[in-house]
Amino acid sequence: MDVFTSRKSNDKLKIIKSLLSSVYYGYKNSFQVKSNECQYNKYQYLKLHSQFGEDRYIIENIKLPEKGVFVDVGAGHPIYLSNTYFFEQNGWNGICIDADIKQVELLKKVRKNVEWAAVALEEGEIEFFQSLVSEFSTTSPRNEYQGIVKSQFKRDAVKVPAFRLETILEKYKIGIIDVLNIDVEGVELDVWQTFDYQKHQPKVVIIEYYTLGLPDNGDKIKNFFSELPYKLAHTTCSNFIFVREDIC
Repeated sequence: MDVFTSRKSNDKLKIIKSLLSSVYYGYKNSFQVKSNECQYNKYQYLKLHSQFGEDRYIIENIKLPEKGVFVDVGAGHPIYLSNTYFFEQNGWNGICIDADIKQVELLKKVRKNVEWAAVALEEGEIEFFQSLVSEFSTTSPRNEYQGIVKSQFKRDAVKVPAFRLETILEKYKIGIIDVLNIDVEGVELDVWQTFDYQKHQPKVVIIEYYTLGLPDNGDKIKNFFSELPYKLAHTTCSNFIFVREDIC
């Protein structure tokens, strides 16, 4: 079996697993959690939204402040599948960052602080490849995609503003970060390298390792974080949740 055939086979298995997991959490998210459950008794807003239960896992397993700070890079839709909407609805401060102007327009109607930008190593403008399915839109070259996802991209790229994450954090006067979500279709580690993690000390990092149509970055991301003061606490179909070692 060649590499491409093996990748196609793995993609099919992951799609099936992702669909089942998404349906499961979609069903669970259709109900409010019970406020008398000890993990939730400090919250007023009790509806969860993550596609694979990331917000649920964090609330039920990690001790965080009642009102903290989040940063959502590649925020996507303001509510649907959001890993940070629950926190904002419960009084957290934060920023939603996205390069897709369509998503940004939706975000601005619902979320408090929204920045139209791609987070990149170099500031200025960057090519952004728009997909018919907004969740796949990316700064990753579209020729890196395989399978059906590749056919979803529009023919021409658009230029979008690009900033280092540190620049955006300074603009919004963000200090310590409690939850950092990074979902940028294959360039997550590039985003990490654009801010001073020792200064902002994110307590919880949700980082995407698998995007349909792209190679699995799981090993690469785990190896990278093995050199940092973080512990892999949880794995979902597409995301890792890392927790800073001093709060584990």
